[in-house]
Amino acid sequence: MKKFIYIIFALITSLALVSCGSNSTTASFSSPNAKVAVSQAAAPKVTVQSVLAAADKGKYREGELLVKFKSGVAVKTAASLHQAMGAAVERRFAAVPNLERVKLAAGMPVKDAIVRYMQDPSVEYAEPNYLRYPKDSVPNDLYFNPQQWALSNIGAFAGGTAGADIKMPQAWDFARGSRGVVVAVIDSGVDLNHPDLVNNIWKNGGETSCVDGIDNDNNGFIDDCVGWNFADGNNDPTDNLGHGTHVAGIIGAMGNNGMGIAGVMWNTSIMPLKFITDFGPDVCGPGADFCGSVADEVAAIQYAMNNGAKVINASFGAGGYSQTEFDAINAANSAGVLFIAAAGNGTLDSLGDNNDLTPVYPANYNLPNIISVAATDQNDRRATFSNFGPNTVHVAAPGVYILSTVPSTGVSMSFSSMCTDSFVAGYDFCAGTSMAAPHVAGLAGLLESYYGQFTPAQVRATILRYVDVLPTLQGWIQTGGRINAYRAVTSLLPPDGLSASAQSSGAIKLSWTDMATGESGYKIERKAGSGDFVQIAEVAANTTSYSDSGLSASTTYTYRVRAFNTIPADSLYSNEAAATTSAGGSDGTNGGGGCSVGGRLNGPSAFGDTMVMLAPLFAVFVMSRLRRRKK
Repeated sequence: MKKFIYIIFALITSLALVSCGSNSTTASFSSPNAKVAVSQAAAPKVTVQSVLAAADKGKYREGELLVKFKSGVAVKTAASLHQAMGAAVERRFAAVPNLERVKLAAGMPVKDAIVRYMQDPSVEYAEPNYLRYPKDSVPNDLYFNPQQWALSNIGAFAGGTAGADIKMPQAWDFARGSRGVVVAVIDSGVDLNHPDLVNNIWKNGGETSCVDGIDNDNNGFIDDCVGWNFADGNNDPTDNLGHGTHVAGIIGAMGNNGMGIAGVMWNTSIMPLKFITDFGPDVCGPGADFCGSVADEVAAIQYAMNNGAKVINASFGAGGYSQTEFDAINAANSAGVLFIAAAGNGTLDSLGDNNDLTPVYPANYNLPNIISVAATDQNDRRATFSNFGPNTVHVAAPGVYILSTVPSTGVSMSFSSMCTDSFVAGYDFCAGTSMAAPHVAGLAGLLESYYGQFTPAQVRATILRYVDVLPTLQGWIQTGGRINAYRAVTSLLPPDGLSASAQSSGAIKLSWTDMATGESGYKIERKAGSGDFVQIAEVAANTTSYSDSGLSASTTYTYRVRAFNTIPADSLYSNEAAATTSAGGSDGTNGGGGCSVGGRLNGPSAFGDTMVMLAPLFAVFVMSRLRRRKK
């Protein structure tokens, strides 16, 4: 009898221990190809600590996990573990056997889920679903590198310095423009059929025909399908100089189309408004053939305002304060239109002038929608010809050896003062603050397209705040800096992957990924049930979590977060995340895996735990029976 009792005890204990491990069923994970498995490179040992350490260094999707089970683990065992975790399988991967992407239970932090999954002996590893970003969006345009050093300077053009550029490839990872953003080019016109511009030319949808002689949209201009020629009073704003086409290409030559160049905006709507033409020296003065009048310029500004332009590029200027010009630009300000103006090229021995002392208009008007732009070279130095002014010139942008579009035919005058003649038919290098301004206009359009909620004042302030301050510019211009498209575009990226997790009956913890590069902090908003969102807190820059306390028990709270800065401007909102506080008392989570007791386990594991708990009691019972027999 004694021997029989010991046998029974041993069997029960063995069953208990087996139940704590993986189930063995006919359906299990296994490698579909043994030869492939043998040839795979040996991976470093994965531990909970190594996974959590890696998670601290990367960005990943909240609410998701990649879980790899050990070879031979039963499918039912994996499913039971997911069920215990409140998770659901979203995808399996043939290339990596036994790997599953799972969606975690609402409010379950990724790091907590990693710990719980990796406590289970059937799990080989569990790790975040990391985010990966393109290194830099370098377009395939034929002359992008190294000729377009202004956008991406690799130090291989004209003795330039690597990095002395406006960081466009990095900015293009996030924003490439939109056809919905209209940029007016008030200049000498634009080559409407240039292959690098034709698809980015503004189209007036209100005109049903371009040749019917009818003002279909009743805007006062007949057949103005693609802008207007104010110099000649007709609907053909074709460029007969080349200056306006060069400016237009810097702003919005089509990017990544395998030809020519890339504009700051790959996608935009360039509105050609011609007011400069070949009036000759009788009108323009000795030695000058091309010019335009303030009256025609003002008419063009009015057209841009009334037909949806968000940004005006003004790569022109001269002396002589004009109240009419001032009033027109001020009206554009009231209409929410930014006005980007070239600071001008010096007239004294090819050296720049001080605009604080010798004003150039329209750049020098003290209006809140004007950005006055100086020029830099390929080494981040102020171009020797560029005007300056610590009070009146706001920012700098590249303006030397700038390759852009020019008409391939019909140019009636060579650019003896700033261009080299055509490098390739349809493209040419030019220099001047006329070339610097459209880099800023393009960036303004890029910000308009990406931060649709920004006001013109916020776009302007973003451009001026997020510059690269340079010793060569400090003391010469107001910001002391050259524009940085990447810093401006990413300054207020919204937080990513917001998650909410109930900690108790009165507290919820929030976590998110910090994406912004120039935030002052984060605003946190909350709503209870179906109520309205209200702001409950502000936290400092670079913060990625917040604990909300003093909440009601058994209540669902929803949160959203956005970045802010002191411009002042706010980012778009993060995703919304919700969690429900517990009914009362303390809230805790229990680990799973192995033979831990009290956690949410699958059926066989729960049976095993129960047997382990009962084994000591059974042993006491057996020993008691043996003692009685001895008596």
